[in-house]
Amino acid sequence: MLGSELDPAGANPPARLRQRVLTEATVAGRGGYRRPRFALPSMGWRLGVAGGLAAVVTAGVLVTQVVPFGGHAPASRASAADILHDAASLAQHGPMLTVRGDQFVYADSIATATQLSQGQGGDSSQVTTSNERRAWLSVDGTGDGLIRQHPRSDAGGWQEIPLPGCRGGVEKQTKGEQTVSQPCKPIPNYRGDLPTDADGMRALLYRNAGGTKNPRDQEAFTAAGDLIREAYLSPASLAAVFNAVAKIPGVTVVGNVTDEAGRGGVAVALTEVQGQRQELIFDRGTHAFLGERLVQVRNEDGLKAGQVLESTAVLKVTIVDRVGQTS
Repeated sequence: MLGSELDPAGANPPARLRQRVLTEATVAGRGGYRRPRFALPSMGWRLGVAGGLAAVVTAGVLVTQVVPFGGHAPASRASAADILHDAASLAQHGPMLTVRGDQFVYADSIATATQLSQGQGGDSSQVTTSNERRAWLSVDGTGDGLIRQHPRSDAGGWQEIPLPGCRGGVEKQTKGEQTVSQPCKPIPNYRGDLPTDADGMRALLYRNAGGTKNPRDQEAFTAAGDLIREAYLSPASLAAVFNAVAKIPGVTVVGNVTDEAGRGGVAVALTEVQGQRQELIFDRGTHAFLGERLVQVRNEDGLKAGQVLESTAVLKVTIVDRVGQTS
């Protein structure tokens, strides 16, 4: 059957496309942190933390990525292309920062995700986890980064997940009381040489969308989300991403959605063959990027149509000098 030839919705995803977009190649067998499509590392099933540019702080000065923008159709009447082009215009007005390799991308977000598991008797169960999340990601991939996450239920303290940098071709990871070294190549979390036009960005997304048996349009849409997740892009490159998504067939509008921070929005979405709908959420009035959702579209495997499997909100993305710094 067709579904058996595709990446299953209930399995761990393959190495996601964001790193291939950034590096222009699939790098096999190397160690180090790979940010999955959705990134709550303690869970194993397509988990969710979105990234994107809400604001950038550098040298202690707040520089917003979102500027007032009007004069276009309200979200209730706008097409997907309208929303994405407005989002691109907002991004284009953002600041062009000078980013050093020894700095870190700091991302502050909220994420809720559902894990589906099946017992030996065939019974399935669902566990939903909602976390505050703070991530420090090395700009050039050589610095030691960190993820801190905390249950929103206040049921536990902050969990820390080290992100070892790759220096001199070697990455050191501590497992228990043992430190293990393994070969690696640095994975940068910022690239200043990405395309700055829609056609070039679209070509890049599709060029790096061939790693699975999923439809290429679906994987290109996924690649776009992967590229902006917990990331700082130049204003022109971020605008190019949104304009490129507007050129992907099958992208539609989902109105009146709410992100994980409770902000009202509208989404542009693409329905996957596996039975979920990927959504990029934008502010209902300005079309500023807010976050992501993954929504079930049919009753299947204990999941209900309309069930939100993952919901995320980007609160802030900044460039900082060291781990632990937030502004």
